[in-house]
Amino acid sequence: MQLSVILAATTLVASVFAADAVSPLKAVPHNLLWPRPQQFTSGSTDYSINPATVKFTVSGGNADVLAKAQARYVANALALSCNAAADGAITSVTVSVTGTDPSDLAQADESYSLSTSATGVTITAAHTVGALRAIETLGQLTAPVQKLPFHVKTDAAGCATAAAAGFNAGFVIPSGPWTISDKPSYSYRGVSLDTSRNYIPVSGIQKTLDAMASTKLNVLHWHIVDATSFPVVSTSYPDLATSAYSPLAVYSYDDVKAVIAYAADRGIRVIPEFDTPAHANAYSFSKGLAPYVLCVNGGAAGTTSFWPTCPEPPCGNVNIADPGAAPAFGALVKEYSALFTDSVFHMGGDEIERFCLGTSKEYVNLAHPGVTDFNTVFNASTNTPSATFEKQLTATYQVYADTIRKALPTGKVAQYWEDIVLSEGVTVPAGSIIQVWNSWDNKAQKNSLQKVLDLNAKGAGYKIVDTNNDYYYLDGGSGAWLTDRGFGPGGDSWKENYWTKYKTWERVYTHDPRLSRQENTTDTDGTGLASPPKGDLSAIIGASAAIWGERIDSSNLDVKLWPRAAAAAEALWSADSFPDPTAKDFFEALPRLQVFRDRLISRGYGAEALQPTWCRTEQCGAAFSGYPAGLAYGNQKPTAW
Repeated sequence: MQLSVILAATTLVASVFAADAVSPLKAVPHNLLWPRPQQFTSGSTDYSINPATVKFTVSGGNADVLAKAQARYVANALALSCNAAADGAITSVTVSVTGTDPSDLAQADESYSLSTSATGVTITAAHTVGALRAIETLGQLTAPVQKLPFHVKTDAAGCATAAAAGFNAGFVIPSGPWTISDKPSYSYRGVSLDTSRNYIPVSGIQKTLDAMASTKLNVLHWHIVDATSFPVVSTSYPDLATSAYSPLAVYSYDDVKAVIAYAADRGIRVIPEFDTPAHANAYSFSKGLAPYVLCVNGGAAGTTSFWPTCPEPPCGNVNIADPGAAPAFGALVKEYSALFTDSVFHMGGDEIERFCLGTSKEYVNLAHPGVTDFNTVFNASTNTPSATFEKQLTATYQVYADTIRKALPTGKVAQYWEDIVLSEGVTVPAGSIIQVWNSWDNKAQKNSLQKVLDLNAKGAGYKIVDTNNDYYYLDGGSGAWLTDRGFGPGGDSWKENYWTKYKTWERVYTHDPRLSRQENTTDTDGTGLASPPKGDLSAIIGASAAIWGERIDSSNLDVKLWPRAAAAAEALWSADSFPDPTAKDFFEALPRLQVFRDRLISRGYGAEALQPTWCRTEQCGAAFSGYPAGLAYGNQKPTAW
């Protein structure tokens, strides 16, 4: 039994689309759809529908997956309001899947068409995943005639009380007939979820997948392990799970398979990440891997600090110069690339700990044969390695990367963080996916996306996923997590403030990896915006909003992700509708995002509030994006359906 909410569709701002207003976008009646379809038309007639009795007829596609989607459609609708006993005027939903589903979800065609009439709904898609997206759209078009107040539950007792009070039950598809032709602008639209720093139970992951499906996100980048814990069973190294926080905070093979199946039923891919060679402390819990891990949970010699041994505790870096390291870790790659069925396997590759690597006798012997003075190899006072150290790093890492990648099955594509090709200068095969994350920390790190495009111009052939930390890191805003704030008791460093900066939904919403000038800046502080990225922009396949786990667990995951991840979802799905992402119309978008958030609330999500409720009918902003001066945001009362 879930709390019903006041669905904002009838009380949100209809007046911003008044005849005298100039909007760059066609109005979505009653603000029902998120993300916006690429093309749609609507009418002026409301047609009743009973979600519980409307008949679905399916031809083609995966019948089991589509039957589950129908059940979710019914459950999600009934979470909003009480149902009518009688059948509606719309009695049928016809779903036709015309093509054969690919075995690889990465190749699934997500396009669909949907039309409504006075008596039925027709959905056509090439693949089952496209039909899933269409059924999500149908769910958003299905709106209650009258919404229950927040405090009334949509169970039998609550609905009986509401009926006695004159409540009008039932559902309609308003403003029909509809015709929708839709497809995503980007093929990779994801959430990067960290389950190592704080454990997220399977139920929490599945709940996140449900919300992702509701806004047509299609990739769960599962950052399943990190330095802090290895919370998944391994048959190769069974003692790895001893690094988990408890025996109950471990994902079994069955758990992993359940998550993958649950995601697939919603048209969502699961790409796992097993990061090496940095973030490696948890690997040291295995007797078979410990000999290859340097600086375990340690800092600089003679100190108690983790710095400069690693970016954050606990420290640990694979000794890439040890010839036994790559085969040992390759066993994990072989094991988990068989367990996780997606065609992409994320192999990490970020934040090599140079100071730590300098403690490797094997590596020092390669870079500076015969040298025993650490300061010759690494200047601890300036935290900089020698030029020879850097040159040797590329060569040594190249051998490690090539060797460990051989553990991937034929046909699997490797995904990496940008560092491997930009900071370490390693070459990986064409077709590899490079996930960029640095924005403008410093001269060396800024413009990461543009730099990968530049490598492509020289023939690298990489695909690119954007996770620009200044736009897509959604875990910020909670303050520092290190007990001493990283730089002395009570201190407050620039870096801590930078990483904890909160990203508003508007900031996320107005970022486009192919068009935003922030991806190609002219200075180190991000204010000198030059131009959008240049080069073959088709290499940019999408983006992933990240939710890192230092201060995130299942208790606050919802409020940190939603509805801001939905802002990223529309920005990526509907990008073709916004030739200038920086000029997006918040007056048009916010009422629709409010409606989407209300739907999440009705399903039990702790989604963050966007504005005071007062703002749904009154002015809460100045004129914007073509609206005439003096046009009040909500200065006319919206009409009921």
